[in-house]
Amino acid sequence: MAKKHKCPEEASEKWAIPYADFLTLLLALFIALYAIMRGSKAIPIYAEAFAKAMGMRILPFEETLPTQILPQPVLPKVQLTQKGTYINMRLKQLQKMLEKEGLQNKFQIKLVPEGIKLILQDTVLFKSGSADIDPKYYPLLDSIYKIISSLPNPIEIEGYTDDTPIHTPIFPSNWELSTDRAASVAKYFIQKGFDPSKIKIAGYGKYHPLVPNTTPQNKAMNRRVEITILNIKGSELTTLAKYQQPTNKNSGQIEKNWGIEPNNSSQ
Repeated sequence: MAKKHKCPEEASEKWAIPYADFLTLLLALFIALYAIMRGSKAIPIYAEAFAKAMGMRILPFEETLPTQILPQPVLPKVQLTQKGTYINMRLKQLQKMLEKEGLQNKFQIKLVPEGIKLILQDTVLFKSGSADIDPKYYPLLDSIYKIISSLPNPIEIEGYTDDTPIHTPIFPSNWELSTDRAASVAKYFIQKGFDPSKIKIAGYGKYHPLVPNTTPQNKAMNRRVEITILNIKGSELTTLAKYQQPTNKNSGQIEKNWGIEPNNSSQ
């Protein structure tokens, strides 16, 4: 039997696929050239339109990098001034006194660029759902008053709650509860003799939590009052640490100041 020969037209159709790919690439080239001609601002617009037409998605540059090499925010290093060191020592003594009374982690001291911040959990001052200061914690506020009244520095008092909703005739929401708690502490200091013009109060409700409100322990941490002794010119308590250029003589001490582990390995 005679063999059947393939039709020349059928055999020649294989060129269509690479030719279509070539036209696609050529189209992309002309789109890129046209975008460059229109200016740099037009490039992202045409690139996105082309990607959409091709069923693709353009990722931001940051999303294409491994997480470990993405730049991390650098927090400023805060250090105490000479006066701040003395005030911090007195606050540490108060903190130790509270720890002896079983109130560990209820009173924290934090150095911030604005000054020295005291963080008191709500259970140290208030009962649940109340903005009235518990009388048994008057001595604590008296001790804080003695420290802040010895300084010319103003203070800022801020109230915070967790995300548990509240709706009572006195407190329609957490905004009112957090603000009234800050105001209660401010009024106590004013009654003791603190200058009202040196006090600023604010209430943030459930916003700005320290930790996610996912557990009862975390919620307890977020229910707090923060008292910040603010820096003023001539009475700074904290300052931003300045970088020093290490030399052979002082490199070891500078490393310790900046929390750098010394390298003891021999070269």
